[in-house]
Amino acid sequence: MVKRWMLLFVLFFVCLASGGCGKDSYDHKNGEFRLYRIADDGVGLKSTKYHVTAQIDDTVAVVAELLSNYEAVDVREFEIKERQLFIYFSSAYYSLEGIDEVLQRAAIVKTLCQVESIEYVEFFVEQDSLEIDGEPVGAMSELSFLDSIGGDGYTQDKYVTLFFADVSGSGMKEVTARLTYDMTVPLATLLIDQLLAGPEKIEGVNTSDVRETIPDGTVLNSLSIRDNICYVDFSKEFLNVQAQVKSEIVIYSIVNTLCELPDVNQVQFTIDGEQRQDYGDTKHFDVPYERNLDLVSGGSKG
Repeated sequence: MVKRWMLLFVLFFVCLASGGCGKDSYDHKNGEFRLYRIADDGVGLKSTKYHVTAQIDDTVAVVAELLSNYEAVDVREFEIKERQLFIYFSSAYYSLEGIDEVLQRAAIVKTLCQVESIEYVEFFVEQDSLEIDGEPVGAMSELSFLDSIGGDGYTQDKYVTLFFADVSGSGMKEVTARLTYDMTVPLATLLIDQLLAGPEKIEGVNTSDVRETIPDGTVLNSLSIRDNICYVDFSKEFLNVQAQVKSEIVIYSIVNTLCELPDVNQVQFTIDGEQRQDYGDTKHFDVPYERNLDLVSGGSKG
């Protein structure tokens, strides 16, 4: 199972008492931005109003100026391609650890995603994509961040909707679950982890009504979200479809669950990095899948 320490996207609070988040919060056309930094107490983010001196229509100059405010990291170069910003840091980036790394990453992404032509940010250390605990972080957007936190500030309680097979294996049921999770774990990854664990791991769920969908032994190799498509790569064990559960139920239990997220409209599957034409008796497994609620009936609460 995917390691749970700072994978892919950082899930953390970033909306502060001074206002909301997003491209419409400030007058970016006139060079006004919200500049995010690590708060003085080291456990959150703070923001200040910032006016760029660069010409606002010179995106490269605007990005360079915004990045110059982050002296804790050594930015070697950056490039912009198709609404995605690639930032290359020196190897000194890996001297950042734990919450410091999480917050620094969150601050940079939240700041740079305000630039009109930038929707995603991806970090590289030297020429290699940033990895945390051996797992690639991948592309991040402002939707990769939670707007609030609860509890002690390091965990979040959230109600989520999961989709499992019904007892017949030919239909699905919704399961509403209350999850408490580490702020560094991407919610999309957590949802897949919960599907992998099965409904019996959800407190209060009537397991006589639902059954797990993902085959035993399956490992989530990687997950990333880009252009509202969630790219999910499973290990080869995912191909061992249970005889009692239809292959389309397995597929749509994952697709419907992930499409509950605001930044996911489709899901694209690969197995050990490769596309497959078929999955069990389901054809065209190599195309992105959209939400399909026609197979869903009833529900369960957790």
